[in-house]
Amino acid sequence: MVVATLLGRHMTGKLPAIATAACIGFILASTMPSAAETRMLVVAGLGGEVDYAEAFADQAATTAHHAEAAGAKVTLLAGEAARTEGIRAAIAAIAAETGEDDKVIVHLIGHGTFDEEHYRFNVPGPDPTAEHLAQWLRPVTAKRQLAVIATSSSGAAQEPFAREGRTVITATRSGRERNAVVFAGFWADALADPNTDVDKDQQISADEAFRFTEQAVADFYEGTERIATEHSRMQGDAGRFIIARTAPAEPVDPEVVHLVDRVDEITAAIDTLRADRRLLTDDAYFERLQELLMELATLERQIKTHGKPDVPETPTADGAPP
Repeated sequence: MVVATLLGRHMTGKLPAIATAACIGFILASTMPSAAETRMLVVAGLGGEVDYAEAFADQAATTAHHAEAAGAKVTLLAGEAARTEGIRAAIAAIAAETGEDDKVIVHLIGHGTFDEEHYRFNVPGPDPTAEHLAQWLRPVTAKRQLAVIATSSSGAAQEPFAREGRTVITATRSGRERNAVVFAGFWADALADPNTDVDKDQQISADEAFRFTEQAVADFYEGTERIATEHSRMQGDAGRFIIARTAPAEPVDPEVVHLVDRVDEITAAIDTLRADRRLLTDDAYFERLQELLMELATLERQIKTHGKPDVPETPTADGAPP
């Protein structure tokens, strides 16, 4: 889009010379693969009892495993590592290593409390409040963020966590649903169940996992003839976050990664050229723009054909190339 705008504004009388390159540049701007990544923090909170502690650790490990298999870079905290200072340091590291185009997911598993004023996530040592956690997340510049708070009383964290671009999922609808939740266990089950993949694209989004878990929780309380003490909530678009796969991920080719990185460099160079437009003559400006667009076209061909065998042309009946 940037390239198209530049050409439309400044190309009077020069269009025939680089029209082909301009078209290629426009296509690349809309189709070139992104080098953005997903960073995820999974925290298993304090269990209090052996059964809960083991369950939270297993659920956190399962969540982390499936996210890594889906291509995310995951930090998993459990036991003493899940203290307040450990969580804060892990979020700070993610903030330092991610940009606007990346996706960031924070998944908390365990017990939570609500004192009619603040939600607190139970960990060894002092418990962080929802306000603490939201404050630590402020330096994260990723435009797409997801918080999954799979604890009791987690509904009270909805408002403190809310911000533009962040989807918030909680196991309860308010802070007053204080009983231990089964949400996290069914969420972990959802990541391993092919039936969660409703659209059959061989990957599971957070939206699909939420729908599966929401129904599983309802079925659990109905099947055990118990009054439901938890009602999950979701605010935002969870469909943008892939958290598991139902088929092995395609191996990442280092050469393709290198080519995509070069595309990012050229895109940045075009932005710089645009900023310097008034400092350059028309000839210098369009000559450099054409060079950049032609390199983009070459990179596109290399990315599309990388790893494919060369297929010789089939000769015609008279032996000449078709």
